[in-house]
Amino acid sequence: MSTDATRDQPSKKDLIAEQLRRDIAAGLIQPGEKLSEARLAQRFGVSRMPVREAFKELERAGFVSVEQRRGTFVKQMAKHDILDLFEVREAVEGMAARLCASRAGNEVLARIDEVMDEMRSVVESGDVDAYSDVDARLHELIAEGTGNDRLLEHYRLLVQHLNRGLLSSIVSHREGRVVRSYDEHLQLVAALRSRDGDAAEQAMRAHVRSGRTELQDEVAAKFAL
Repeated sequence: MSTDATRDQPSKKDLIAEQLRRDIAAGLIQPGEKLSEARLAQRFGVSRMPVREAFKELERAGFVSVEQRRGTFVKQMAKHDILDLFEVREAVEGMAARLCASRAGNEVLARIDEVMDEMRSVVESGDVDAYSDVDARLHELIAEGTGNDRLLEHYRLLVQHLNRGLLSSIVSHREGRVVRSYDEHLQLVAALRSRDGDAAEQAMRAHVRSGRTELQDEVAAKFAL
């Protein structure tokens, strides 16, 4: 008889799909690259079946396209895909900020304060690449602070999509964006500390919209229309 712990363990398909999402997000597997069932089965030490099932999951999540008689390919990102992602991000992270404001414990808020202190130092030093890393940790903390595992799962999947095009890095490197972003975060965190869900959601949505607006001109030259 299976136990609850056994049922909670990820399947081979889930482990393969997660690793491939990470590889795609990190750029280790390039857009348009063909994925080989045989090579991946050998890499993960499994039969082709869990690899094939992982491909189906990745296709549903928008990471790959499965073409009859041709194979499975890493999906190219078009401009409209990127801007659509930011609309989804606004909704997901807006809700995360609202829930975090009402549910996060003092420990989470203390960790957020620590990240904000680090963010201030990075802004003062002008280290844009370091800022992107600190920014990512702040948003992850806010998602964790919701106490909603499903929302956190969707958030992390969304982040993997956004990382595919180095989108956060593109936005951060715009002139003055780091300072503007830091100011937006200050308003957001003030709302979280005040336990004001409405203000937290509004601040997060405004922050994401601001990033989306600054991204639009940048993606035109980098991605297909």
